[in-house]
Amino acid sequence: MKMVKSLLLVSAAGVVAVPGAQAADLPVKAKPVEYVKICSLYGAGFYYIPGTDICMKVGGYVRYQVTFNPGSSISAGPFNGLGGRDTRADQQDWAHRTRAHATFDTRQQTPYGTLRTYLLLGYSQDSTIAPTTSPPVYMTRGFIQFAGFTFGKATSFFDFVSTAAVAYNAGFLHTPDTGDAGQMVAAYTAQLGNGLSFTVSAEQTRQLPTTYVGFFAANPFGTLGVLPATNHLAGIPGGTAQGVGTMDFVANIRIDQAWGSAQVSGAIHDVSAAYYPVDAFGFANGINELNGRPDNEWGWAASAGLRLNAPMIAAGDYFQGAVHYCEGATKYCAGASVTSASPLHFAGSTVGFGFYTDAVFGGTSLFADPLSGSNQLELTTSWSVMASFEHFWTPNWRTSLYGSYVDISHNSNATAMICDLGVFFGPGCNPDFVSWNIGSRTQWDIVRGLYVGVDVIYQRLETAQPGFNPVLLGAQGAKPAGFYTVEDQEALTVTWRIHRDVLP
Repeated sequence: MKMVKSLLLVSAAGVVAVPGAQAADLPVKAKPVEYVKICSLYGAGFYYIPGTDICMKVGGYVRYQVTFNPGSSISAGPFNGLGGRDTRADQQDWAHRTRAHATFDTRQQTPYGTLRTYLLLGYSQDSTIAPTTSPPVYMTRGFIQFAGFTFGKATSFFDFVSTAAVAYNAGFLHTPDTGDAGQMVAAYTAQLGNGLSFTVSAEQTRQLPTTYVGFFAANPFGTLGVLPATNHLAGIPGGTAQGVGTMDFVANIRIDQAWGSAQVSGAIHDVSAAYYPVDAFGFANGINELNGRPDNEWGWAASAGLRLNAPMIAAGDYFQGAVHYCEGATKYCAGASVTSASPLHFAGSTVGFGFYTDAVFGGTSLFADPLSGSNQLELTTSWSVMASFEHFWTPNWRTSLYGSYVDISHNSNATAMICDLGVFFGPGCNPDFVSWNIGSRTQWDIVRGLYVGVDVIYQRLETAQPGFNPVLLGAQGAKPAGFYTVEDQEALTVTWRIHRDVLP
């Protein structure tokens, strides 16, 4: 009996041992795979970065376009830069552009609200004159938003109208929209409730030339009427005399509701000069601190904008517009893409032109300009308006109609200084000018995120110095020296585009 019990115990132990041995031979169970988790807090496209509570959306776009009559720059157009000479050597009939951007939007909940960072990287390559074959990668957005604050490169808080939403040639329009380039800002926005907000912002300055002209200067238009190669008053030796400047200060109050939105904004802008380019007695001495300088001035700009949704016409339809007024802050009215190169355009034996400046000054530290009686900064006055309407024929077909207008004028002192020794002296001298444009874009959204479209824009430059003819101009590039009639100018530009968005 004892033997039987022993055999049974041995057998049982063997049965128990076998499963234990088999279990020991099996691989250890792997940890669960951590799949990407959708984040629904901030809209479509966001997901949690694994192992964190940070939500991120990766997006971007790729774009190709071809433009007829770009001048020498797709961004600036035929009225600016070398393209304004309108010769076979200084401009081209067609230009290509390829642009690609990648965007990274991260958001995270904190006890102080949403913490957001945004980054946009990309490149843009044009086939205009002297193109780059390997364009550098650039960044046009990079900012942090937290507890109402915005720090970094973003959209200016002065801006309201979105030109890129309705026009492919947005850079031609006279509006302060900083668009793709962006603006460096340090801002605080207070949400007041019911869609009402208030923002104060210190921003990268929007500076144009503060230029020395007048009796004590060389001819501001160049020798015997040669429009300077840079096409603005700063073409005189040592002429661009603006100081280093400071930041601009911007504020706005805005409301966003179902019917649309509205905004009133203002900016103050440091209009400073470096030094007189002549000494105290009017002898050319270069720009140096011994010559002294005029007193500092502050320019300013104001804007009022309105967007009205119009679903009663068709779903998605809307109107947007804004008016702007500027004293010594011309870029806020003339356009964010305006540079120191002022408008110039030849057509055969005619020429039209204007000058974008924040201010002009003349005289010396001791003596005022003899004709104007001033040796201080005389601020340039400007105003502009931009408006557009976009209509959806179907959910996939849309057409926009848009236009803008800018008026640049000078007070009597500034006019006298500009006309003192310029080739356009006399009773007909007038540096004021107007520029305007009107255009339309039609776009087909083929599928979600992919569209093609065409944009046609007509531009007109109502020149400074009209009716004082003829003028003798020196050679500019392939444009020969000779007598030219000062007349208003016009140009037509057409752009075709294909664009693919990836989670914009």
